[in-house]
Amino acid sequence: MIAVVLAGGVGERFWPSSRRLRPKQLLDLTGRGSMLRLTLDRIEGLASRDDTFVMTFAEQYHAVLAELGGRVPDANVIGEPEIRNTAPSIGLAAAIARRTRGDQVMLVLPADHVVEPSERFREQVGAALRCLESSAGADVLLTFGVVPTRPETGYGYIRVGDERWRDGSDRVHDAVAFLEKPAPERASELVAEGCLWNSGIFMWRAGTVLDGIAQHVPELAAVLGTIEGVAGTPAFAGVLKREYPRAPSVSIDYGLLEKARNVVVMRADFAWNDVGSWEFVREAGQRDPDGNVTIGEHVLVDAKENTVVAPGRVIGMIGVEGLVVVDAGDALLVCRRDRVQDIKKIVAELKRRGRDDLI
Repeated sequence: MIAVVLAGGVGERFWPSSRRLRPKQLLDLTGRGSMLRLTLDRIEGLASRDDTFVMTFAEQYHAVLAELGGRVPDANVIGEPEIRNTAPSIGLAAAIARRTRGDQVMLVLPADHVVEPSERFREQVGAALRCLESSAGADVLLTFGVVPTRPETGYGYIRVGDERWRDGSDRVHDAVAFLEKPAPERASELVAEGCLWNSGIFMWRAGTVLDGIAQHVPELAAVLGTIEGVAGTPAFAGVLKREYPRAPSVSIDYGLLEKARNVVVMRADFAWNDVGSWEFVREAGQRDPDGNVTIGEHVLVDAKENTVVAPGRVIGMIGVEGLVVVDAGDALLVCRRDRVQDIKKIVAELKRRGRDDLI
């Protein structure tokens, strides 16, 4: 089996700690190591070192390589010349894998999610592999759907159809529809309906996903075909640099999964979090009696329900409630907890001002 770790992107919602050259996946948000390292720990034993690929952005290549510390061969760390969303990144990995490893099953997972316990995750990946190797799983695109623990407006949902395959408690169903991030009332309806959260973790054969891209995103398939022809040869780097920027920027969900008829979903029973904002620190951290979660040394007086991340500076807070405070040394964020999704607006304004040193 091939493992493909998606480690590109910028992580703007984790500004000011996350920057273009040191994005969210390279940060330690749990106290147990970077998100990338935790992801590699999670897939230990599922794919060999030589069969593990890490897809990142060219500008982040050296930082990712340093963080990997030799756990993945340098040749398997692919620096995409431009950010082009998940469909081109996954398609590129599939093209390289098919050309250099044959038409094997691929496990595709983001580098910036938290999945626990890792043992159960590995068990369900093993079950998914058995499904894909059975007659019921021939030529399908498999995604992992997480059983919701609450109505969540920040996640996409998958409507589940008939059961296609079962092995003990592991079940695979037809995926009837992919539903975008809903309004609060609609989220409650989807949970009651039995829909699953779309985890963004996938398994399929390299040829199956490339065939799907050829059918539904032909302009991307043309780019990938040219690159695949030189994968594993000295010409690869030059062709990648020339051809990849021509790929359309489209997500794998919108470009392929929402359109394909051969998508199935495994009901995942591991805990999953996409680490989408600073609120994750509250979920993963330990709260004091007043509901504050802090990283670093702080003095809090009559302060409640705050999230404070400032490992290099002492922060004093008096009489405030429901704030997020993040100190990155050269920039300080202060916002209400219910506005963390708007941090991207600060990044956009810094871009407009030409403050590339802060993004």
